[in-house]
Amino acid sequence: MRDTGNGTGSRDAILRIRGLEKRFGAVQALSGVDFEVRPGEVTALVGDNGAGKSVLTKTIAGIHEADGGEIEWDGEVVRVRSPRDSAELGIEVVYQDLALCDNLDVVQNMFLGREILTNGMLDEDAMERAAAETLQGLRVTTLRSIRAPVSALSGGQRQSIAVAKAVMWNSKLVILDEPTAALGVAQTGQVLQLVRRLADQGLAVVMISHNLNDVFAVSDNIAILRLGEMVSQGPIEDYDTQRVVELMTTGKSDHVVEPGAMRAAASIAAENAKEVAAQREASGESGPAAVVANGNDESFAAYMSRTWSKIKAGESGVLPVVLGFVLISLIFQLQNPKFLSPGNIVNLLVQGSVFMMIGMGQVFVLLLGEIDLSLGFVAGIGATVATLLVAPGTDWPWWAAVAAGLGVTAVLGIFQGTLITRLKLPSFVVTLAGLLGFNGLMIQLLGAGGTIPIANETINNFANGTLSVPMGWAMTGIVVAIYALMTFRKDAKRRAHGLVAPPVGLTLMKIGAAVLAGVVLVVISNMNRGVARFPLSGMPWVIPIVFAVLLAWSFLLGKLKFGRYVLAIGGNAEAARRAGINLRLIRTAAFTLAATTAGLGGILYASRLRSISTSFDGGTIVLYVVATAVIGGTSLFGGRGHPLHAILGGVVIAAIVNGMALLGLPAAVQLMATAAVLLASITVDVVVRRRGETAR
Repeated sequence: MRDTGNGTGSRDAILRIRGLEKRFGAVQALSGVDFEVRPGEVTALVGDNGAGKSVLTKTIAGIHEADGGEIEWDGEVVRVRSPRDSAELGIEVVYQDLALCDNLDVVQNMFLGREILTNGMLDEDAMERAAAETLQGLRVTTLRSIRAPVSALSGGQRQSIAVAKAVMWNSKLVILDEPTAALGVAQTGQVLQLVRRLADQGLAVVMISHNLNDVFAVSDNIAILRLGEMVSQGPIEDYDTQRVVELMTTGKSDHVVEPGAMRAAASIAAENAKEVAAQREASGESGPAAVVANGNDESFAAYMSRTWSKIKAGESGVLPVVLGFVLISLIFQLQNPKFLSPGNIVNLLVQGSVFMMIGMGQVFVLLLGEIDLSLGFVAGIGATVATLLVAPGTDWPWWAAVAAGLGVTAVLGIFQGTLITRLKLPSFVVTLAGLLGFNGLMIQLLGAGGTIPIANETINNFANGTLSVPMGWAMTGIVVAIYALMTFRKDAKRRAHGLVAPPVGLTLMKIGAAVLAGVVLVVISNMNRGVARFPLSGMPWVIPIVFAVLLAWSFLLGKLKFGRYVLAIGGNAEAARRAGINLRLIRTAAFTLAATTAGLGGILYASRLRSISTSFDGGTIVLYVVATAVIGGTSLFGGRGHPLHAILGGVVIAAIVNGMALLGLPAAVQLMATAAVLLASITVDVVVRRRGETAR
């Protein structure tokens, strides 16, 4: 047996561990473990369940910090206290639970924590190309699309993605925890070839496996753990199955190994797996074209087929809420012809703007799988601060007063986010306390029974002012033109980089729909919705204000790392942590953005009434806000949602309230109808989630 204590062998060890200790309370998980790994070699780490393999792996990876002993990396003693520390050294781990975020697609998972940026924004095309090249090199040929969410993949495909994610960074040490688990014969052969190829390229590889055939097929060395102690380590030629099993179960073995017998048997098994994989590929069952894009436009028929498959699988996006709004509109229009009149439609949008705005803030929290019950009164405090600062005697400029109001709400968000992330308090409890406390703070600021008018015309115009007819057309035209330009540039860039682009006809349809929506909105807004003595026309200021926030938050979630990390935490917080993401920072920032957005919503509310008072019902508002986001399509379970959902949900709720008011129905019926729509939306959310789980 090779003496691992003095580092003898063909090369110096890149990782050398001496006397490693790890305890969890009274449980001694690792007891003075010695372990070393050399570049260019595959070291198998084996042991029975509970032997300490996973604990040793996670200590090397920085998930756990060692309680004692020494870790030497490339000749120098190091401290590994976080996954980022291990990644910076060049250590990559494929965990047994794979640590993938089901709600993210293949590319997003492979680059999680190491996104490629261009001008500070996510470079999706560059990441897609790199991911496709890596998967093609590893002969992962069973994926229909690398833009498919991981939740839609089989167990074997998920395992392949996790291996590819670790390999693509060209690290110095790759640790594979049960890499062939849940894989078929052909995929097992491919993974074993990959493991061997990594070592042949000079990387150090640690493979944890219960399958001794796999161990003897590719390993150069073997290390055996038993009850947290390293009982043996040496060249694979010094072991066979009987000796390994005896060492795993008793900690000692007097068995004499017949030279080369186990290696020969394992090599035959590996060659058989390799032959199966080759026959499968030759038969055309799978091919690299399934993963690697060819630069051609996707046919319209193929696009529609893929879209229909998503809808059948439950991935219908905003389609249910759009169809629901159309149905609600038809019902109310049949009951009262005034429902779809220009004046009522504009009024409906203005009425729903507060719910839309605060709802967009709630989306950030829901994406984390959390909830913020305080946003209603956070909104009220933002409005109160801005109103007090423009009051006579204070006379702040409107922009400074608004900024101060938003600043105060941001501080409230930071405060609550810190309690939740630092003290690990449930968000439900913290924000419920916030609902009560901020209500009291608002009353304290206003004075009991107080109503304060807004002494600033600009702030009053946020919800009551209108744009001139030329300004409405100009703003809408600019927005649509920018959207069209960006869409064409994005498709052209994908084609230039050899990636599949949507069919041109579909792109033109999307742009045409945007143009039509913009024209309809401006035409309706410019119609006179006043009375003879007081004509009123023009697009309300609140529409571009809400739209601007929608664009900003959509950009934040879709184009920046922050948004990717929020989605990752909501999908699998542990996977995000292992990717080196600062969960505390991201979560606190999300609560801060939610509170700041709510502050702006509160200012819109006060602007519409031209005042703020202690009768402000933040408790009811926050319930409507949660309903707004969920009805629009944001999941209560985290990881799925978009600011647009709050807009759509706000329109639906406003339509229900507005339509029932036109019909003269009492408030009780309005509340029950909204509750029914909310329950229907949650049911859809649960069904979609279960479909994703059963599909695997």
